[in-house]
Amino acid sequence: MSFSAQADLDKILAALKGLHRAFPIEQRLKIQACDSSRETYLAVLTRWMQTSAAPAPTGFDAEALEELMALDALYFTEDEQALGVPPFCPVKTDIILHFPHETLYAVSAIDALALPRLLDAAATLETFCPASGQPIQFRIDAQGSPFESDLSNAVVAFRKIIEEPRHYARDVAPGIRFVHPALAGQFSQHLNLAEAAAVAHGFYAFQRRLLQT
Repeated sequence: MSFSAQADLDKILAALKGLHRAFPIEQRLKIQACDSSRETYLAVLTRWMQTSAAPAPTGFDAEALEELMALDALYFTEDEQALGVPPFCPVKTDIILHFPHETLYAVSAIDALALPRLLDAAATLETFCPASGQPIQFRIDAQGSPFESDLSNAVVAFRKIIEEPRHYARDVAPGIRFVHPALAGQFSQHLNLAEAAAVAHGFYAFQRRLLQT
């Protein structure tokens, strides 16, 4: 895991620990999922990476999809016509990433920061601060690092939505948002963009390992 000199390692590790506790997807896939479910997870993830579009559930092992949904490894859209697998989101949200050839969306700030590195493509991110309503925009390079000149454009704030989260996209992700730096003090836990990018890449590193194998 690499990160900018402007990042605080203790804050990065604390955020990673909290994210793994709230959304232990790597552990669930390793310990609880059967082999066919892990293969299906990788197939859905690969389809997302190849097409940058939400795949339909048809063509995937139905039993494996059911187990993966029970593990919160992936989820259906409301009409059950498309699959989301964090950090890839199958519906429009207010966190928008403009890539050279497509536009993607994210349910959390951490997911948004993970996408450019997974896709090996630079992106421009657009959203707004939930505390002030002010627009936020910055650029992320293909290695997943926010541009040095844009590091002061936002911070990432963590807010607990519920005490016992059951679903990442519904119970955890909405509490991880980009906010205006001047309002960071309103949140007990917040990271600068360099720190948040390091958390994103560390958390989703297991996906890159799966893809390499």
